Amino acid sequence: MTAVAGVMYSGAARERVLSDPGIIVRWGLAPVLVLHHLALAAVVGSLIFTAVILPRKPEPDQGPAFGRALTVALWAAAVWVLAALAVLVLTYADVAGIPLSAGADFADQLGLFVTGVGVGRARLTILFIAVLVSMLVVAVRSAAGLLSAAVLALSSIVPATAAIGHASGGVDHIGASNALGLHVGAGTVWVGGILVLACIIPALGTADADGSTAQTVLSRFSALAGLAFALVLITGTISAIYRLGGIGGLLSPYGGLLLLKTAATLLLGAIGLLHRCWIIPRLTTTHRRSRLLWRVLILELVIMGAVMGLAVALSRSPSPVPLEPDPKATPAQILTGYLLPPELTASAWLTQWRPDWLWITAAILAALFYGWAYSRARCSHDPWPRHRLFSWFSALILLTFITSGFPAVYGPVLLSVHATATMALAYAVPWLLVASRPLRLALTVLPAREDGSTGARESVLWLQNTAIASGPLFSGLVLGSVTILFYLTPALRLSLAEHVVHEFGLILFLALGILLANALQEGGEEPEHLRHRLAGLTAGLAGIGAIGVRFLNPDVIEQEWFSGLGRVWGPVPAADQHNAGIILLSSCVLSAVLVIRSRQRRRRPLQNSGRKTRSRGARWKSMSRDHA
Repeated sequence: MTAVAGVMYSGAARERVLSDPGIIVRWGLAPVLVLHHLALAAVVGSLIFTAVILPRKPEPDQGPAFGRALTVALWAAAVWVLAALAVLVLTYADVAGIPLSAGADFADQLGLFVTGVGVGRARLTILFIAVLVSMLVVAVRSAAGLLSAAVLALSSIVPATAAIGHASGGVDHIGASNALGLHVGAGTVWVGGILVLACIIPALGTADADGSTAQTVLSRFSALAGLAFALVLITGTISAIYRLGGIGGLLSPYGGLLLLKTAATLLLGAIGLLHRCWIIPRLTTTHRRSRLLWRVLILELVIMGAVMGLAVALSRSPSPVPLEPDPKATPAQILTGYLLPPELTASAWLTQWRPDWLWITAAILAALFYGWAYSRARCSHDPWPRHRLFSWFSALILLTFITSGFPAVYGPVLLSVHATATMALAYAVPWLLVASRPLRLALTVLPAREDGSTGARESVLWLQNTAIASGPLFSGLVLGSVTILFYLTPALRLSLAEHVVHEFGLILFLALGILLANALQEGGEEPEHLRHRLAGLTAGLAGIGAIGVRFLNPDVIEQEWFSGLGRVWGPVPAADQHNAGIILLSSCVLSAVLVIRSRQRRRRPLQNSGRKTRSRGARWKSMSRDHA
């Protein structure tokens, strides 16, 4: 009802003078979108509950709460598939401006829509993800499998926000898309958790006599919901700034809907705080737990439904910022979506910024976690070296600078900046991150779970085992091969033109760099370990060297892109590529020298002491066993 009222208020469902799709499409698309979003949220929420929140038992029967959550996931996945199919058909009719029909022409044009139009391809991708997630929900039962299915379901937000949402036509496409994606993702987790919690309340109320299970489950979800609420509020504010275009945008129908949605979201956050401060502590002291939970949850469900309806109404309503492409767009705008930046000078290194809210949010969360863990370790009289704290924050600052500073602005324009930033992301940032030993710090402060569920500590142990399993040679070969393939295949052009591919490339290079840095920094001082690390370093740097040699070739890589930007300042594309080759080859030599010298400095005290010391790999594995 809220969605229908919202589109009525904004005028999005008015009859069109030209190309009217009919009353069914104009008024039916919004409620179907609400159903689609609620089904997606229920799938994500139930999978997260079964994977990391609800207690798990070794026997096949995991208990009534676990069974109810899985049932919700099964039914919600089926509804999501049907709703995604209905949204696809209705969206085509709405975009094409033709009524629904069962004729052959309608089906043929629908096929062209899902293959040749960006919105159609995005909706088809979402439908494919929904079908795949529904099959995984039936097939998997392990915590890792269920959590992977939840992540896959959340990935359906990426094509939606990149090609469908208001952000796709904004001035800062990357910043607006990332802010909107984080906003929708956090809201999906939050809303889905509330839906699942409402379904499993009867089972939680009778799980045990003292109410400890209900208190544990609600405490875990409350922490997750608090983080989701903070992300929803912050990223929603950022998205509103992009879409309103100024304070005057609040006076438009779109601004009115946005203010109502913000007020309802704040009210939901206040109710969640009431849950945490008043409901959860009383669960172990009362015998009417179900009634106590429903007393607040019913109101929360009503407001949540209104928020979802307002969100759909906003997505169907025109924003004050015009989304039509600029008819006077420059060549740089056509290719990159942005105006050509000014000439790269020394001052531009500090003044040119393009916020990437995905990486800014990740850096802030990482900084908060490490700071909290460092404080906990110091308070528990477990000394943690301050140079590791400095290393961690230095890595996060460098990461933010690479993804939001001048490398993000000039990377799509200058190949030398793009290649240097990518190598810094794959080698410099991971080296600083691994040097701060975040996994060891996490194992020092995070509590272990005793109910068989997978928590933060158990996830850290899994990451630790994964990092140990990938040896130096394997990590180096993979990173070197990916580097060569990225720059010598169409992947480079895709990363320059497609925002989703760009973000995936950043994540891939950072993850592979972390694996290699961990393999190089861990291990003993025995000759065999040193040979393995040297082989891994050589394999990794070989990828950079190969690209550097290729860049020295006079044939320009992606010449159509870099020559078609209309850039009149700086070196020509061939000279810029030559500069990139020199920078990469120099960085290879410098990286090898720094790593070898650091290993020599670390071995010198061992040679002078005359006593046997356990290898770093043995100490790492010993710590893992002690903390397990």
